[in-house]
Amino acid sequence: MTDNPALYRPAQIWLHWIVVIGVILQIGFNSAIVAVVDAREAGQAAADADMTWAWFHVSIGFVILLAVIARLVLRFRHGVPGHTPGTSAAQARIATVMHNALYGLLIAMVITGMLTWNQIAPLGGLHFALSTALFFAALAHAAAALFNQFVRKDGTLARMIPALRK
Repeated sequence: MTDNPALYRPAQIWLHWIVVIGVILQIGFNSAIVAVVDAREAGQAAADADMTWAWFHVSIGFVILLAVIARLVLRFRHGVPGHTPGTSAAQARIATVMHNALYGLLIAMVITGMLTWNQIAPLGGLHFALSTALFFAALAHAAAALFNQFVRKDGTLARMIPALRK
C-alpha cells in the first residue's frame, strides 16, 4: 500500500461520485420499494410500476455496493492523500471516523436492503434508521468539505473535484 499519495486516483474520484449519485437516486425510488415490501408483508401483489422502480432501487444498491468495495480496495492498495496542512489532530481524527462511518453505513445499508428485499430478514426499520444516519453523516461530510474549501481555503474539495485545482 502507498501510504500518502499526493492526490486521489481518478478511479477513486469517479467511484466517489458514483456512490454520491447512487445514494441520491435511491432517495427518489424509496417509495416504490417500500410499497413492494409492504405488499409482500401483507401477502399481496405489488403494483407493476412499483415493482419496476423497486428493481431499479435494488440495482442501484448493487452498484453502490460494488463502488464502495472498489473504493476500499483502491484505498488499501494505493492509499489516500493525507489530511491537508493545518488540520489539527482532533480534526483529522473526526475526519477519519466520519469516513469510516460513511463506509460502514453504506455497506450496512446494502446488506439490510438485500436481506429485506430477499425476504431473509425483516430489516426495513433498521434500513430506514441507517438511511437517516447516512443522510446526516453525508450532510456533515459535505458541510466539512465546503467549510474546508471556502473558509479554511485548504483545497479539500478540489481533491474530489479536479476542476477546482489551481
